[in-house]
Amino acid sequence: MNQKTDEDKFELKSRKAQHVKIVVDENVGVDKVTNGFELFDIIPRSVPDINYSDINMNAEFLGRTFDHPIMVAGMTGGYPEAKQINEKLAGICSRLNIPMGLGSQRAMIVNPDTKNTFDVKASVPDVFLVGNLGLVQFCMDFDLGEYDQAVEGVDADAMAIHVNAFQELCQPEGDVNFKGAWDEFARISKHSKIPVIGKEVGAGIPYEDVIRMEKLGVSAVDIGGAGGTSWAKIELLRHSDDRPYELDDPTLRVGIPTAFATYEATAKSDVPIVSTGGMYSGLTAAKALAMGSSMVGIARPVLTTLINHGVEAAEQWLLGYSESIKRLMFLMGVDSISQLRKEKSRLVPTGRAREWLSHRKII
Repeated sequence: MNQKTDEDKFELKSRKAQHVKIVVDENVGVDKVTNGFELFDIIPRSVPDINYSDINMNAEFLGRTFDHPIMVAGMTGGYPEAKQINEKLAGICSRLNIPMGLGSQRAMIVNPDTKNTFDVKASVPDVFLVGNLGLVQFCMDFDLGEYDQAVEGVDADAMAIHVNAFQELCQPEGDVNFKGAWDEFARISKHSKIPVIGKEVGAGIPYEDVIRMEKLGVSAVDIGGAGGTSWAKIELLRHSDDRPYELDDPTLRVGIPTAFATYEATAKSDVPIVSTGGMYSGLTAAKALAMGSSMVGIARPVLTTLINHGVEAAEQWLLGYSESIKRLMFLMGVDSISQLRKEKSRLVPTGRAREWLSHRKII
């Protein structure tokens, strides 16, 4: 791995802090872009024939049973304040028995003194922890040694390898050499001793790439669709001048809406899917699970609630979110997450969603 200067180290920590501030304080969605779930109508049951109190919210994912079909998606790490944020998130996830994702651990590799901002198991040893590194770094200066360092440094239970071409394109210090990325992905998947998750961060993953990741041996795919937090826009907000795009540039709308990516991925692949991207309500979560997703990933609402209102409020927000999914399950007459995941026929695609799925020969 190439040596980083002290200036590089400071810049990276500063960038990570900027990300969180922008996510909490700014509008980080893209105008006229939704995650597409509003284009799918649920067919309810007039007579549910189940007892609401009997509905089982347990979800199977990566060989473990969780109490809710929810994952707190990777957000932050690598600067002093992140230690407290991640430890609080880990505590919440441990108590609720749901997985927690870390922000990119590149900062930890480049600056070993930031390791404690990621190492939440030092204080919350039983949390199911998903580590996180960017694929493009392995096209640059990372090797399998850095991968092992990231895994072992936090005792990760699974490892997300994120693909974020659009974010890198918009980042002032972005890396845009993805040459050989598929070969690097294959090396990582073959080498890893823990489950590998292929992960997008807001542009979505087409089913062709989901299938390719599955063939490489990944254990799950987080399709990270368009319609939620736009990391491309966050990077543009960090530019002081000479932006590659203006904030109203229509190019920012490029991406696959979360619902479209979820529907086609579950139709064309057997790999477990995590639906992330604008999943701000139990209604959207229930639809994603009915499409066949194994888990739903949430980040920004949890982070903003935690920072603005505290741990208890963030925990209650997640419990309320799960209860909203349960209410939709009752209306659909299903009493388990495993049954809900078989209810794709109870979703009616309309408008642009139907056009997309027809063009892609999914329906």
